[in-house]
Amino acid sequence: MAKENKKDDSQNLPAGVSEFIKQVIKKMGYRRKVRLDVQAELETHFVDELKDCTTDEEREQKARRLLTDFGDVKLLAVLLRRAKKRCRPLWRTVVVRSFQALGVLILCFIVYTVWLLSGKPVIKTNYIAEFNEMVRPAADESQNAAPLYNEAAGLYEQVSDDFILYFAKNHKDIDEKNPMKVHWLIEDINEYFPKRDDPRFAEDIKKIRKDVLDVLSGLLRKDFDEFTVEQKSIINRWLREKENAMELVIEGSKRPHYWRVYSNDKEDNGMIGILIPQLTIFRDLARCLRWRALLSAEQGGYESSFADLQSCYCFGCNIRGDKTLIEQLVGIAIEALSVGTVRDILGDYKIDSTILAECQRGFEKISIDENYAISFNAEKLTIYDEIQRCFTSDCLGGGHLYLPRFRQIHVMQRSRQHGDGFEYDILDFCIAAPLAFVQPNKEETLASTNEYFDYLEKLSHKSFAQNHSKEQNIEDKIHEIIRGNMFLSNLIPAGRRIIEIGNRIPTEVGATLAMIAITRYKQDRGVYPQDLKELVAAGYLSRLPIDSFSDKPLVYRRTDGDFILYSYGENCRDDGGVYGTDGHGRYLKWGGDGDRVFWPPRQE
Repeated sequence: MAKENKKDDSQNLPAGVSEFIKQVIKKMGYRRKVRLDVQAELETHFVDELKDCTTDEEREQKARRLLTDFGDVKLLAVLLRRAKKRCRPLWRTVVVRSFQALGVLILCFIVYTVWLLSGKPVIKTNYIAEFNEMVRPAADESQNAAPLYNEAAGLYEQVSDDFILYFAKNHKDIDEKNPMKVHWLIEDINEYFPKRDDPRFAEDIKKIRKDVLDVLSGLLRKDFDEFTVEQKSIINRWLREKENAMELVIEGSKRPHYWRVYSNDKEDNGMIGILIPQLTIFRDLARCLRWRALLSAEQGGYESSFADLQSCYCFGCNIRGDKTLIEQLVGIAIEALSVGTVRDILGDYKIDSTILAECQRGFEKISIDENYAISFNAEKLTIYDEIQRCFTSDCLGGGHLYLPRFRQIHVMQRSRQHGDGFEYDILDFCIAAPLAFVQPNKEETLASTNEYFDYLEKLSHKSFAQNHSKEQNIEDKIHEIIRGNMFLSNLIPAGRRIIEIGNRIPTEVGATLAMIAITRYKQDRGVYPQDLKELVAAGYLSRLPIDSFSDKPLVYRRTDGDFILYSYGENCRDDGGVYGTDGHGRYLKWGGDGDRVFWPPRQE
């Protein structure tokens, strides 16, 4: 009953009071329930203040005084709002603040997403064209060995019907490690090869030819003393079939230059997509020359054997140079294969000193002016190209990472296969988006790229011993340069490892020339020389062979009826001629905790 009376009284409030309360509640702008409570409180206050007034005129006058005392409507609304906020429960405050923080985060995320997805890279430079200009020497096409090598590679890939039939008849123990693979291949030959002229079996015949080629490539990688009579028979037959291809390689090795025109089957891939399809075949062609040299030496044909190995070495020299790292590493591997085979032949046969002297002169002539420094120009241009493809340049705050392209190069580098669909999916975005926030921008990445390759350039023109002696570890320095740059971490080559491999070849060549000279000296004088200086003084060596891993001459000592010749190896430390091994005790030619011993050969 009392509440009903108060409600009636509030409805009888003067018009000015009702309007005042209405304006206060409107400007208060808070939750509806709170506003209704405040309205009720204000109405009750005015009702209580005006209840003693007896006439309407008295009520109006007192109401005006009350409104004057309350002051500005807007200020009153703000004060009431603050008072209600201070009075609310703690849990409600926590919830409100949490939602406010969440709202700010969502807003920031929306702004960041808009920024991240705005703008695209602008391709301004054709770095493939620049690289083609860089690698081509000032020479006419008649001095280019590439057409001959490419023709040789094409001939090597062709497997004749006669050879496949010969292979099927003489396949016994051809692959001891994987006999079932050969067994299934022979079954396919017996089943499909008689139908080779039927178009329906074209794909089966193509696969048979490829599988036979793969088996032969595996055989060529084996050591000479590991071969059975059947395997040698297969190799002999294969070498006769590939004689034309080998002669093309020999002819090409006489030309002073090798360059190829780099192109990309997909323009969008840029420098990173440059294809090098024949390098595996190049290595197989080098192995064919090696095997022909070994078989010739077995028959006493040492001159032709060494001639093939010198051609093989020139083949590797041609492939090296200012080219891609992959090409340079293949060239290094071919050079190492050549001089390593020379050392094998020296250890297995007694060869006339005159023939050895001619072989030595040939290798000295080839290697005397060779530039062994590794070139990183192709990889530097590749990263330049990817910077223009992987960073935006046409939006507000341009220069941030462009996620679709970053994802592509990440997939290419990790050899992952993603399904079809959007350019990038929500999972990719969630994983990669934070990278764009912490990833250095375009200009910072470019500066780090230049610093990194300038550093590698300096390292590549010094011996490994000089680089190893530096106070700052190479890997630490590289990490310092690219720290926090996920883009560069995905693309830069393993600089220290590549430079270490590049330092092996001058050491291997020097060891080979030293071994030839030592062998000649022993045959001419009946004893081994006291030291390498004696070989130089006697005219058997033109200069001391320097070890790139010590900056000193290779270590040579006479032993009981023999000698030892070795390099300090990757650890740049003299371990007394102990062979290097890995963590499991397995023998390593290079690397591990030990020396690179060239002689005597390791006994299994």
